[in-house]
Amino acid sequence: MMMQTADALTLRVERVVRASRERVYAAWTTPEIIQQWSAPQGMTIGDGEMDVSPGGRWRVVMLEPNGTRHEAFGVYRQVIPPEKLVYTHQWHHDGGTATPETTVTVEFVEDGPTTRVVLTQEGFGSAASRDGHGEGWGSTMDRLVELFQWEAA
Repeated sequence: MMMQTADALTLRVERVVRASRERVYAAWTTPEIIQQWSAPQGMTIGDGEMDVSPGGRWRVVMLEPNGTRHEAFGVYRQVIPPEKLVYTHQWHHDGGTATPETTVTVEFVEDGPTTRVVLTQEGFGSAASRDGHGEGWGSTMDRLVELFQWEAA
């Protein structure tokens, strides 16, 4: 489910995952688990790095089936296990230039045997950029749900 907030250039994506908040948080903060789901459908994670601590850097390379690379990077601003992550997000383009910085907040809300993941991304320069990220995050979050689909409810 994607919802726009009062700010037209803010993206909000929510999913309910059949796993404990601790396990879902670990899926966002453990490199070996992130490689299993953290790219839109049809893409894979090529490589990356993450220092999940305030001021720590992260970087991930997503690969399309044709070999096209998409490199995202940023800095963790707030890390509250297993409740919340806040980090900056940018894309590297060919030639070394980067897109404008946005801020991603991911909240993990315990709801009985499930976890509601609420992702908010702010600071887009255009509605087109917001919408493109909405498609990517929607597909990526669907893969997160699929990762835990066989968990006991």
